[in-house]
Amino acid sequence: MATNDIELLAAWREGDRDAGGKLLTRHFRSLYMFFATKVGHQVEVEDLVQRTFTGALEGIGRFRGDAAVKTWLLAIARNVLRQWAWERKRKRTREAQIGDSSIADLGVGVSTAFAQAREQKLLVTALQRIPIDAQMILELYFWERLKARELAVVFEIPEGTVRGRIRKAKALLEAELNELTRTGEELASVMQGLETWAGEVANQVAELGLERRD
Repeated sequence: MATNDIELLAAWREGDRDAGGKLLTRHFRSLYMFFATKVGHQVEVEDLVQRTFTGALEGIGRFRGDAAVKTWLLAIARNVLRQWAWERKRKRTREAQIGDSSIADLGVGVSTAFAQAREQKLLVTALQRIPIDAQMILELYFWERLKARELAVVFEIPEGTVRGRIRKAKALLEAELNELTRTGEELASVMQGLETWAGEVANQVAELGLERRD
């Protein structure tokens, strides 16, 4: 019986729908979290998760096994999100690259209700105001704990450029937080506790998604 991701993927490729269902269950939390902080409506979040798995099934023959299945799924999720963002952007304006647009630019009203503390709400708001690619790389780095090699797979960039992307994204985040925070001390608190706050927000988003799925 297939148990690990590679075995489940192989079984799914051979037509075992139960294996595909197990993969969805195993990685639903990560995919739900990925979309929930960027998409305004619950129905859309679930639709994009489903689109990701549809894309995985369609591209399963191209999986080479040189990355974890989770990393591969997140790479597909990134492309699904960019397509969704492009569709929204096209309706509003044809300017700028999608990766340079923020969720706020796209006019998406993503709730911060899942963030409990003020610092968490500030963090979520600031993330939605920086370019989507910057938001994604910070969330995957801090929330999913992806390594540079894994992030390189998701973003289709050389591994050597990943840390520079993370530094740039953090600088953009800090600039937005500088406008949102009341004092320098509050800004320092959010930035210093970035990993802690991000982890707590991620858990709250995931729990919300799992509750709604049940």
